[in-house]
Amino acid sequence: RDCLLSRGLGDVYKRQLVKQAKAVTKDMVYENAYIVSNDDGRLIFICDGELYRAKGTMEESFTGVCDIEISGSKVKKIQIKPDDISGVMLSYGDGTMQIAGQGDIPMQSSELPVYDETGTSPKEIAVSDLIIGSETLSYILDSGRICAIVRRQAPDLTYIRVLIKNDGKDAFPTIAAAAAANLYVDDADCGSNAIDDVGAYMANVQKSKIKVSSADNYVSINGKSYPGSFEFIGTDAGIVAVNTVDVETYVRYVLPSEMPSTFDAEALKAQAVCARTFVYSQMKNTQYALYGANIDNTTAFQVYNASEAKQSTDEAVKATAGQVVSCGGSLITCYYFSTSAGKTEDMEVWSSSTPDFIHKVESVDDNSPYYRWTSELDLSAYNDPQYGTATGISVDKTSDAGYVLSLTINYGNKSQTFTAENDIRKALGHYQKKVTLNDGSVRENMSMIPSACFSVSAGANGHYTLSGGGFGHGIGFSQYGADKLAKAGSGYKDIIGYYYKDVTVVDISSVRSEQ
Repeated sequence: RDCLLSRGLGDVYKRQLVKQAKAVTKDMVYENAYIVSNDDGRLIFICDGELYRAKGTMEESFTGVCDIEISGSKVKKIQIKPDDISGVMLSYGDGTMQIAGQGDIPMQSSELPVYDETGTSPKEIAVSDLIIGSETLSYILDSGRICAIVRRQAPDLTYIRVLIKNDGKDAFPTIAAAAAANLYVDDADCGSNAIDDVGAYMANVQKSKIKVSSADNYVSINGKSYPGSFEFIGTDAGIVAVNTVDVETYVRYVLPSEMPSTFDAEALKAQAVCARTFVYSQMKNTQYALYGANIDNTTAFQVYNASEAKQSTDEAVKATAGQVVSCGGSLITCYYFSTSAGKTEDMEVWSSSTPDFIHKVESVDDNSPYYRWTSELDLSAYNDPQYGTATGISVDKTSDAGYVLSLTINYGNKSQTFTAENDIRKALGHYQKKVTLNDGSVRENMSMIPSACFSVSAGANGHYTLSGGGFGHGIGFSQYGADKLAKAGSGYKDIIGYYYKDVTVVDISSVRSEQ
C-alpha cells in the first residue's frame, strides 16, 4: 500500500515532505517509526513526533511501521513489522488494551506511537487522542505485544460510553438488570427479561465482562432505566456499569437533568447545543479508559438521566440535532452553570488561562432563587481530619465581579488556603448549616456553598454569614440568564453568541475531522 500513490499527491507532495523533514544526524535505531515515503534514494519517516529524512530506500514500495537503523546518516537496516490485528478499542490500562473480537492484548508501552492516516498526510498522535469505543484501528504487534497503532479511518462519533456512578463510587456491590423484553447477553438471547444478580451471573458463565442489551433499547439497573446497552465489568470493588448510548439520545436525557424543562424553548435549544458540544469535546477524555468509558453521569461532566425525558426538552434536542458550538473551526468546551450573580466570570476562578471564546458579560439573573442568598456557617459543625477544628475564615482575594479567588481557613496555629472555585465551595460546605434564597426559601444539607461569589461576616462563637449570589462556577453560559434572554425575544443562536465570544453554531460533521 503506497501512501503517496493512494493520495494522488505526486511530486509536489514529495518535495513538501523533503522540505519539512529533518536530516537524521544520530546513528541509532528508530523504533516503531512510520515510513511515509521511500523512493528517489531517500527515506522519509516519522518517529517520536518528528519527520525525518535519510539516504537510502527499500526495494519495494512500502508505507507503515518498522524499526529503522541509521549509520553514517544513511539507512543501514529496516525491520518491517507486518503483524497486525484490527478492531474497536474498548479500553486500555494496566499494560493491556482490550480490542473487540481480540480480547486483552499486552501493550509494549503505555505511550504507544499512533499514526493517523486520515488527514492530508500521515501524522503522529497520542493514544489519548483516540476515542474509546468508537474507533476501528490497526494494532501493530511485536512479539505478541502492541508496539504501535495506525488509524486508517475516522472514528464513528455516533455513540458515547458513560460510566454510571454509585453515589460517587465507580462500582456497585450488586446490580440487578432488567428490561421490558428479553435481555441479550453478548448479543445472544438469555431467555429472560431479568438478571437478578449480575455478579453471580458473570461468575456462573466465567466472564469478567458482559454486554447486556434489549430489543427495545432500554435496560434498567437496580430499578433505574437507561437507553442503550450496558457493559458490566467485574472488579475487586464490585460491578462497574458502562452505558453505551447514541449522542442524540444522551443529550435528550442530559437536557432535563441540567435545565428546568419549563424554561423557554429557545433557552432549551441553546442548552441542548451546549450539552451536545460538551459531550463531543469530552470524547477523548481518558479518566475512565480502564473501564472503556468516555465520561461519567455526574456534575464532573454532565448530569445524565437524573430526570426523565420531557416533551419540551425532546423538541429542543430534535430542533437542534447535530448542532455544536465552534470557534475558529474547532469545538469549544461549553462551560455552563445555573445562575450568575450579575456578571459571568472567566477562568481566573479556576486559576487557569482563559480560552479565546470565554469572556465576562452582564447577566442579571434575578429570575433565579439563587440570584442572591445567605449561608450560615458554624465552625463547630466539622472537624478536619488533618487540621482539627477551624477557628476562623478570611477572604484573601476576590475578582472584580466579587468571586473569591483565595480563601484561608485558620485552625489555631495552622491554616489552609484554597484558590480554586470548587475547592473553596467544598471547604466552606463542611460548615454550612442552611442557605436562605432570594425567594425566602431555605435549603439544608447542601454539601457546597452555592457559588464562590460572596462576602464574609463574622459572628459569635464560630458562626459566620456569607452574603452571596449565583449558583455554580460562573464561567460561560448562564442557564437562568439564557431563559431571561429567551423570554425577552432572543433566539438560541443569539443566546449562545452572547455568552461565548467569536463562536458559530455549526453541524458536527463540519468539525469532526478536528476531533
